[in-house]
Amino acid sequence: MNNDLRTVTVHSRVNRGMAIAAWALLAVVGALLALGSTVQGMAAVALGVAWLAYAVHVFLWAPSLTVDDRGNEIGNPLRTVTVAWEALIHVDTQYALTLHTPGAKWSVWCAPQASALVARTKARRAREDRDARDPRNPLDAGVRVGDLRGTESGDAAALVRQRWDERRHGDVDAGGVAVPTRIHWGRVTALIVGPVLASVAPLLL
Repeated sequence: MNNDLRTVTVHSRVNRGMAIAAWALLAVVGALLALGSTVQGMAAVALGVAWLAYAVHVFLWAPSLTVDDRGNEIGNPLRTVTVAWEALIHVDTQYALTLHTPGAKWSVWCAPQASALVARTKARRAREDRDARDPRNPLDAGVRVGDLRGTESGDAAALVRQRWDERRHGDVDAGGVAVPTRIHWGRVTALIVGPVLASVAPLLL
């Protein structure tokens, strides 16, 4: 994306925390499995751990949403989608932040809907921070789980909606605006080839 000072890139704090925990677990399990293994066994373990660590990076660490003056760049695990403001027709938060364009909808991997426990916790905090004249729990007041402020889907949706509202001027033919999609073939290939290498490479040693 460009270097606009208003460019904001969003990542999932929860998913990145899970990624760090997964990498730590893989390191420990890999070391234990490698102890006492033959050369072939160590090679299989190393390749298997490397493949799993890469999968964690692709699916948990890398996903992002970049919002700037031109639109939204959705960096999902296996593809990147660019949704210009002119192409956007609806913002939804059911299950995850989802941007709708004419004839298609694009889920944002890094902005999932919060779990029930997290939603209740965020709603309680939001109620405590609100004006005493409206002491209702936001969920009881009709706010959707995916729209709760303080959650990943809610904060990302609020950012997108605010920027979108700033740029809606008159009628635009959203159906005539291109929505570029780029498949990450390198990632797809690595995820497919990794297990094959882990099983075949030790036989060649």
